[in-house]
Amino acid sequence: MKVKTAGAARTLLPQLCFLFVLALMAGASEWLGEREIVFPEAAAIALGALVAPRLAWNTDKVSIFLLIGICACAGELIVYFLPLPLAWQLICAYIVGQGVLLASGTTFAPLISAAVLPVLLQTRTPVYLAAALGITLLVLLLRMGLEALGMRPRELFVPRRPAAGEAAAVTARTLFAALLALVGVGMGAPYLACPPLLVAFTEFTRPGSRAMRAPARAAALLALCGGVGALARGLVCAALGLPLAAAALLAGLAVLALAHWQKMLLPPAAAVAVLALLVPESALALYPVQAAVGAALYAAFARLFAAARHAPAFRAGAPLALAPRS
Repeated sequence: MKVKTAGAARTLLPQLCFLFVLALMAGASEWLGEREIVFPEAAAIALGALVAPRLAWNTDKVSIFLLIGICACAGELIVYFLPLPLAWQLICAYIVGQGVLLASGTTFAPLISAAVLPVLLQTRTPVYLAAALGITLLVLLLRMGLEALGMRPRELFVPRRPAAGEAAAVTARTLFAALLALVGVGMGAPYLACPPLLVAFTEFTRPGSRAMRAPARAAALLALCGGVGALARGLVCAALGLPLAAAALLAGLAVLALAHWQKMLLPPAAAVAVLALLVPESALALYPVQAAVGAALYAAFARLFAAARHAPAFRAGAPLALAPRS
């Protein structure tokens, strides 16, 4: 009985921490009247750092904090000092994010979202930077608490060298992401190139991406999370008039349920769901459609790219995860 109880706590407590982060973030945003406090990638970081049995990326806590801060600053500087159309600003932010990722020696792709999100939102306030750092710090402190309780292992970070063919992967995904950004913004569908999808795309096209063992399932999970995020906000906030924190909780519960159902922990999927809390009401109905189309296109391109460079197959039957640490 004690063993079963300990096992249940080991599963439940990290999930409660994940939900706590979402509710606190959304609640603070609504209470203070600052939409920039909602940092969707915090949901991805919380899922990969708290709920995943092992840290989802080859990195460490200090690097996570610093990289989020660097990229958040870079994104806001693009908005301030690069007077280009939105699509080109998005492309520049994506390129900067990839450069920081390569230079960091980590596989911590969520940093890309920290650079792209302020461009998508056209953020011109220090609130975004403070919120991104504050929420990331909260997640890291919760992770330290789980490690102290023996519920999560202390991970060893060994900086990685760029893999063979990394330059080709960066070039290919930049060109394809640029195409979707230009087409999406031009058609009034900017969420085809929304930050969580760009993070997922970066992971998909990296050598050894486990999600590419089941690209259709990965794309479906991203699409479903976009749908449940929009539904949670529309139902809880618009229809029932409940606080945004309630919508965040419902979206978080749905993400956990979908991850369990699909047997796939995909951190960007959580960010896709939470991004729905920031989408203007006029665009909320079409947000899941844009997320679904974008996810399908990114997964299809990544699959074709992997086939073209003869990516090695993974062992059948292993649990799926977006970002292997190696």
